[in-house]
Amino acid sequence: MLSTRKFLPYLPVGVLALLFALWSEWNDDAIAYSFFIPRYGEDESFIPITSLKDIWDSQVNHYFNANGRFVIHFIVQIFCGILSKYWFAIANAAVWMALAYNIANFNNTSSRFKVATLSSILSILLFFPLPFTPPFQINYVWVSCAIVIWLRWFFSKREFSTLQLILTAIGSFLIGEMHEGFSVPVGGALLFYLIYRKGKLTRREWCLSIPFSIGALISILSPGNFGRMAQGSSAGSSYLNLIEQLPAIIWFPLILLIFIYINGDISRIRQFFSKPITLFLFAAIVTSLLFNLCLGKIGRGILPYNLCFVLLTIVYVHNKNIPASLIATGAAIACCVIIFQGFRVRMQNIKTESIFREYSQSESGTIFIENRLFLFNKEETTQRRNTYTNRLRQQNPAKPFLVIYPESMKHIDFKKDSNIVVKVGAQSWVCIQSASDPRNFVVKKTLLPSTLKREMSPRILDFSSESDIFIDSTSQYRSILYVNDRPYVDAQVIIE
Repeated sequence: MLSTRKFLPYLPVGVLALLFALWSEWNDDAIAYSFFIPRYGEDESFIPITSLKDIWDSQVNHYFNANGRFVIHFIVQIFCGILSKYWFAIANAAVWMALAYNIANFNNTSSRFKVATLSSILSILLFFPLPFTPPFQINYVWVSCAIVIWLRWFFSKREFSTLQLILTAIGSFLIGEMHEGFSVPVGGALLFYLIYRKGKLTRREWCLSIPFSIGALISILSPGNFGRMAQGSSAGSSYLNLIEQLPAIIWFPLILLIFIYINGDISRIRQFFSKPITLFLFAAIVTSLLFNLCLGKIGRGILPYNLCFVLLTIVYVHNKNIPASLIATGAAIACCVIIFQGFRVRMQNIKTESIFREYSQSESGTIFIENRLFLFNKEETTQRRNTYTNRLRQQNPAKPFLVIYPESMKHIDFKKDSNIVVKVGAQSWVCIQSASDPRNFVVKKTLLPSTLKREMSPRILDFSSESDIFIDSTSQYRSILYVNDRPYVDAQVIIE
């Protein structure tokens, strides 16, 4: 039984998770997963989920047309389609506290107050930037909690009864099937561990490893995974994109190194990394990094990599000095992360409410929202409007597809057969291409315009409906949104 003092560090993360989940308006995938998923035409479905059978059939279809996360998306659809936001918020708060608790006690021994506090801080730093809607929280926070619990089973020093082995084997299969982004790193670490132990695993380790691996393979080999990989992104995965995301792989290793440096253990770092549990985590880290590099992008997929560094940090500080000043610094940084996420949630809420309000009143399906909202979460503006359309088609199946433009274009006659560039924000343009006389819209970029002034290769913008910057097309025009997100590059859009 946890004492009040030991429980206290986990309470803030639970309260924060509860409040942010209640505060966040559901949008994007949270809307999409409230509908039945057909075998084909998933993006056009607006049939509401009404039963567990609907969810089962949906996830069978989803396995073939999207990805293999049958178990985890079954849970997602329970909350999005059947239960309310309030039930999700309560469950999410419990999982956040369970995650912080299991990270703090990863060594399978009772954790100190400072270790528990550090676990809560690291959990916030790692996971709080995620949207607080069921698809994101369940796919990453809940799966992370399940993975940490599984690792605690795997490295437990106590004996398991036959019944416990059966139950953990079933749990291992379900956890392995949850998310390929986590299963691949753990699977790579299991293979390394098997070689490291020369195939001599304990009965418990075999009972955990085999079902986990079977579940992982079922998830990884989903036809939907290969279909999504084949589609790719029109934006591509350039080396520059990859380099820009490299800081994401630095911060959590740096936290571990800070603790090693403070405790004067630099010379004994090899000894730390020679333990079976640290070798396993390091193998998972390497596998996760290689997996993401092979995919050509580092985004949410790097979360398992950073989770393993969080666990390495907890393993290291278990019986080490943790300066109060470092805890205070971490707490201050965590507060900044919470405030920034609060800003993003507020902006998304305003945008979601604005879209629903304007769209419900629009007869044509075309709406205008504030420029700042139009540019915030621009992927939703261009790529994920179907979720709003499908929600309103529940009441009116004839509702036209949603098209969003910035408010500054409301009084511009852009719906004509002409080529136009409209600046809608800093380094942001809506481009209108004529249907009868289509011109090339070329982006010319200057790297470090104030110092280096190096001209980069020009880019011709893609107006096809498959483009991830596509807005709309009619018999007279096609429109796209181009935004230059790189502060060290100056861009200009020119009609040739």
